[in-house]
Amino acid sequence: MDVLQEIHENYKYFSIKEKKIADYILKYKLDINNITITELAKKIGASPSSITRFSKKIKCESFVHMKMKLNSDTTSLNKLNNDDLFDNVYNYYSEVISRTKLLLNKEKIYSFIKDLKNAKKIYIYGVGSSGLTATEFMQRLLRMGFNVSSITDSHMMIINSAIVSSQDLVIGLSISGETQEVVNSLRICQKNGAKTIGITSSQNSSLSHFSDDLLIIYNSHFLDKNNFINSQFSTIYLFDLISTILLKNDDLSNKMQITIDAILK
Repeated sequence: MDVLQEIHENYKYFSIKEKKIADYILKYKLDINNITITELAKKIGASPSSITRFSKKIKCESFVHMKMKLNSDTTSLNKLNNDDLFDNVYNYYSEVISRTKLLLNKEKIYSFIKDLKNAKKIYIYGVGSSGLTATEFMQRLLRMGFNVSSITDSHMMIINSAIVSSQDLVIGLSISGETQEVVNSLRICQKNGAKTIGITSSQNSSLSHFSDDLLIIYNSHFLDKNNFINSQFSTIYLFDLISTILLKNDDLSNKMQITIDAILK
């Protein structure tokens, strides 16, 4: 896990002073390599020892070690800031895929696929851009013959979560893991005995507390949150992998072909 993700994962557990250090690093990550621990301490009103303790808290041996890791992590960020917009967007997506690939757990993905096949009914929760991704995944599964619905309205999530059963599978999509509508709905689903799967970038998020299992993806905001570029790309990459695996099954592949033929006719 890179430095920026370690900070993101542990942010809620930081003290007020540690959050000031974290905020500075997140905001000025490209400049940290050119600053000393004394200069950083002066800028944020902390002691050098506090910064050293913070470095160890995010699994770095020292401030220098943290700078080295951060420099390695942000090499790609410098590449994303060139003047060629075509290269910039291409590099962005390539980096998101590479980092998501490192986070994906094959065993968890195959376990998730088994859960999909065993569920009587599948519900996919998501709001905003995650809601659009939920609908996309629902359409893929529907065409393979799964009994599946995507729910993107917060009130409908609450209603649906109240009536799920132990035979159902509920998938909650939230890149941050803190989308309250999804978190609250998964909490109710879990209480009612449904199997819950969270898809998020944060292992320690609120969503994780109400997910029986997690699929971790990369948060593309670590690379660039200022430009309007698809924040769902890592989730779509995961769903592409899952769809490809599912279609290796002859029965599911045949059902997909039936829907293709029906559309063409």
